Amino acid sequence: MFGSRLLAVSGAVLLAAAPAVAAAASTSHARLWHNRANTVVCGLMIVPKEVLCSAQGVPPPPHTNSSEGDPGFVQLAASGKPKTLRLSQDSFVGTTPATLGHGAKWTGRGVACTTGGGKTVRCVNGANHGFVIGSGHYTSF
Repeated sequence: MFGSRLLAVSGAVLLAAAPAVAAAASTSHARLWHNRANTVVCGLMIVPKEVLCSAQGVPPPPHTNSSEGDPGFVQLAASGKPKTLRLSQDSFVGTTPATLGHGAKWTGRGVACTTGGGKTVRCVNGANHGFVIGSGHYTSF
């Protein structure tokens, strides 16, 4: 009798915990978001229809003489390598970012991003090209 009651209580606890696990494992599709540390902002780009991220440490594009626009931006398409940019206007779709917690996943326009445990974000496309940004650095692959 005691054993079956323990099993029933254990089952109830597992069922009660299941929605929380499912919510934590879900993938965001927010148009604009930032990591919890607020060191990286990412989202859908107005034109072209790619993913755009911004963080300190993202270098200006190579081989440019122009000082127009601010460095610190990188765009990634569903295929191809990431491209660093200088932007002089807001190029994100949306104005109010969602906050994604540590280890959160996001997908949009053929790109998947994951927030790191600290202040970084890793984004990758279907061709396995992408970048890691945040904490004042930028690494592309």
